[in-house]
Amino acid sequence: MTRVTVKKLCIVSGVFLIILGSFLLWQRNDPGRLAFRLTERLAATSQTSNSHLPVSISIPSLRISLPVYPSTIENGKWQDTKNGVSYLTSSSVPGSTGNSIFYGHNWPTLLGNLTKIKPGDKIYLTLNQKGTEVYVVKYVTVVTPDQTHILDTTSDSRLTLYTCTGFLDSKRFVVTATKEAKSISYAWYFEI
Repeated sequence: MTRVTVKKLCIVSGVFLIILGSFLLWQRNDPGRLAFRLTERLAATSQTSNSHLPVSISIPSLRISLPVYPSTIENGKWQDTKNGVSYLTSSSVPGSTGNSIFYGHNWPTLLGNLTKIKPGDKIYLTLNQKGTEVYVVKYVTVVTPDQTHILDTTSDSRLTLYTCTGFLDSKRFVVTATKEAKSISYAWYFEI
């Protein structure tokens, strides 16, 4: 190969790598990829009053303790946070009958090790002015964005927590937990 050919090959390779890097960066930060494909039915008005808003989520077995922020789906895109876990306010009120849906990025400082959770592990969800609800993990699964059945409303009190997984975050790692019979009241925290 001539010197000119090698130089052209290096330039073309460099441009290709810049374009690929830009695409991966955009894809990583695009909130549209977080939502399941058929989320319009979840884009309804918020069902949650301020006193029932979750404020934190804790998974002691994984040493996860994060703030929770209310979120909506606008124009087919999940309005997520980079500082904690997002609670979909149009899903069921935590602690009541139905499916309360939460999402967090799979970053090391957020839900990066969520894939290590096991059935039987407990998830603690602290509600604003309403104490703490305790959920027990029933099962975990990996689904594609078009497998929206995990978002359906349920006849039990359920928490669905998910994060992205797989090559280029093309799949969803889903944790399904049901409410434990008793919840923790604030009085329990302040007993002397």
